[in-house]
Amino acid sequence: MSKRGGTRSAGLGLACAFALLLAAGPASAQIRIPDAPDPLMAGLAIPASAPERGMWSAVHPWPLIAMHAVLTPSGSVLTFGAPPGAQRQDGRVFAIWDPDRGLGSGAHTLLPNAEAVDSFCASATTLPSGAMLISGGAGYDSGLTSKESAVFDPARRTAAAVVSQLRFPRWYGTLITLTDGRALMAGGGKPYAPGVYDVGGSLKRGEVSMTPEIYEPGSGWRLLPRAGSREAFGPDLNRWWYPRMWVGPRGAVFGISSDRTWVLDPTGAGAIVTFPFKTPANADTRPNIGPTSTAVMYDTGRILQVGGNGYSNGYPMPSSNRATVFDLNGTRLTTADVAPMTHPRQWANATVLSDGRVLVTGGSRYADNDGADAVTQAEIWNPATRAWTLGASARTYRGYHSSAILLPNGTVLTAGGGVKGPVANLNAEIYYPPALFTRVNGRAVPAPRPRLATISASQFDYGGRATLTLAADSPIARVALIGLASATHSFDSGQRYQRLSFTQDGRTLRIAMPAHAALAPPGYYQLVVLDRAGVPSRGVILAMAAAPPQPRGSVRFSTLRPVAMPDLRMRLSGSLAGLAPADAAADRLDGAFLVRAGLADPACVSFESRRFGGRFLRQSSRRLRLSPFERSTAYREDATFCLQPGLSGRGTSYALKARPGTYLRARGTQLWLDPSSADEAYAAAASFETVDAPP
Repeated sequence: MSKRGGTRSAGLGLACAFALLLAAGPASAQIRIPDAPDPLMAGLAIPASAPERGMWSAVHPWPLIAMHAVLTPSGSVLTFGAPPGAQRQDGRVFAIWDPDRGLGSGAHTLLPNAEAVDSFCASATTLPSGAMLISGGAGYDSGLTSKESAVFDPARRTAAAVVSQLRFPRWYGTLITLTDGRALMAGGGKPYAPGVYDVGGSLKRGEVSMTPEIYEPGSGWRLLPRAGSREAFGPDLNRWWYPRMWVGPRGAVFGISSDRTWVLDPTGAGAIVTFPFKTPANADTRPNIGPTSTAVMYDTGRILQVGGNGYSNGYPMPSSNRATVFDLNGTRLTTADVAPMTHPRQWANATVLSDGRVLVTGGSRYADNDGADAVTQAEIWNPATRAWTLGASARTYRGYHSSAILLPNGTVLTAGGGVKGPVANLNAEIYYPPALFTRVNGRAVPAPRPRLATISASQFDYGGRATLTLAADSPIARVALIGLASATHSFDSGQRYQRLSFTQDGRTLRIAMPAHAALAPPGYYQLVVLDRAGVPSRGVILAMAAAPPQPRGSVRFSTLRPVAMPDLRMRLSGSLAGLAPADAAADRLDGAFLVRAGLADPACVSFESRRFGGRFLRQSSRRLRLSPFERSTAYREDATFCLQPGLSGRGTSYALKARPGTYLRARGTQLWLDPSSADEAYAAAASFETVDAPP
């Protein structure tokens, strides 16, 4: 095989591989779901009580104190908050963990954060592009501000600073994704502001940020001036500390801030209405209020909020065991107290499990104390009965600055704790819920799990249908969609749980996806099925109205070179793509593209920039330009190119999906989309070879 022939085959093979793995195609072209061994489930010493109480792993070393933990669209876990191996408040290093590689040191990768961005006590949300926006934060050591943001790309494992700065400092702010794909930041303030201890002084000094902001990729940050509120985000009782907030089923944002609840309209200039929740913290009634409580959306429009009775770490107050359910589904908000937990807790973490139950872990009976006040026993709340059961006990106290997230295999990673705090937990534990176990001949063993074999797409639109096949016969009782975790400071702002309607015909499930974005904001979710015994499958990550989930493992970046001018490479110059002489330094970022399944046709391809994740090459006025991802049909078709054998007889030609008969073509060092022509010069200029971008 000639050298040129080999290059062409490699290019076509790469495109076909991405089309197979990432296609949002019809049910007839099912995507295979890998069934690799799970090292987290191997070699477990299962206690007899596991089917009732679950079990914990051993304590495993972790490279840093994991104050923040995020499940990425690629299935890896991002943690950050402190330097590797140190007990300092400085979030300029990212630790990436690959669960498929187990819990040894080889499963971790350490990466520097973007320059001049300190993500200590920040907030994070995953954008529809698959990149993660991490905003606010900053600690003592770095001396950086709390107005910076970084965008982390888990597939490329790179971070870049966001040019647009927040209008206000956002240390301890909360970030979520809205129904239109924009990000909402609320709460927060200047690092280490006194808050509850000096309300009047804090207001005079302008330490607390009481007006929310919106981030739109490509446009940056802007304020919602009519949504500013001291009642929702002021220094009183530290309402500005990590407000708990979710998009509700009607599209508005519901939030809990210490002793207040509120509803925010994020459209236009914004609007907000606040309501009283409970009395301030006290030692008698011990209300479940304050940023020391924890809350999670356990079902569509339903939220469980538990624990608390304090306003800050170390706040001298006995903890609460009380629990409240909020229901956003009716025409009016309803609130009801339910059975309390067995253990009062501050700084616990609440996590929705694959079966829809809520796991509460960690916390302290008083303030943020270790020792006799530490709560290590898990508790599980059943929404069907509204009752609690006790789980197994962890080995390590996890309070302030700890995190807990649901993994795709149905287990829960708990990590971090400390800085400041009575512990410095450079370690992690895994909790295995009771649903993962059964009893055979009196012996506790892993429960047989339904296994997913194929799925019709990795990306779905609202009101769409998914076709899922099982690897073996198994009557299915439930299908659930679970938002990917983004947890810090006792709150997982990414999780939300929704049951999906489905029908089953043998091994085939036909699933109705969410009808609109208020039920599942654009982004990334685990799809899980449960059998009649309540045993969950492993989750498969998919996208709702967003770019397809990112590939696992190593990622290959490519560029194009004209067959007639092999010394030139496709490279960005500003937003325009053109041709320039090969240069390793310049081509590493500006000449590197991830070849994805076509946004408008999975049999074709789209080119996503390595340097600017979430931006694709598209036709605009017949030129090839880089622009942010949009969900419109016009954008998808203008950014989709269908491959065919090179018109010149060599390489590959790229036909524009939006305009059949129009091809990508070199005009000198410019790249154009021109109608086809029968002459040889056109054919040569419209033929390209794929080459790897510099590593």
